Amino acid sequence: MTTAARLGVAAAGLALSAVALAPSAQQSASEPVELAPLVSIMELMRQTITPATNQLWSAWQAPETPAEWRLMEEAAITLLAASSLSASGGTGPMDNAWVKEPAWQGFNTAMIAAGQAALEASRNQDPEALLAAGDLLLPPCEGCHQQFNPAVINAQ
Repeated sequence: MTTAARLGVAAAGLALSAVALAPSAQQSASEPVELAPLVSIMELMRQTITPATNQLWSAWQAPETPAEWRLMEEAAITLLAASSLSASGGTGPMDNAWVKEPAWQGFNTAMIAAGQAALEASRNQDPEALLAAGDLLLPPCEGCHQQFNPAVINAQ
């Protein structure tokens, strides 16, 4: 499956999750909706965040066509949606403890900021800003892996 197809599948899955978790007609709009995680953070990372970040990091070769810029925009949107989901915890054994850690919250906030920068850069078709967004993304990814999942770092 191509990167574009994987990102499309991931984005569609995120959109369906949002629809499935939307408040019902019987629920007041002012009542908060309790969202229960459906997958582990590790699954979210492997299947959604990793393909999106890999796509963004491929910007060392600047996108040239509208389709290539669209792929970057889709990757940034996917990263933002998945980052907001990862802030909620997951079904993994340590997920709900991790999201309470200040370090985790900082890494996740930095990942969201990098995603926002990548989205703006892709919408403006600004290759230098897209590279800078990728640079912003590296420290929270590496830092989080070192602290919360060192097996990922050690496997490289």
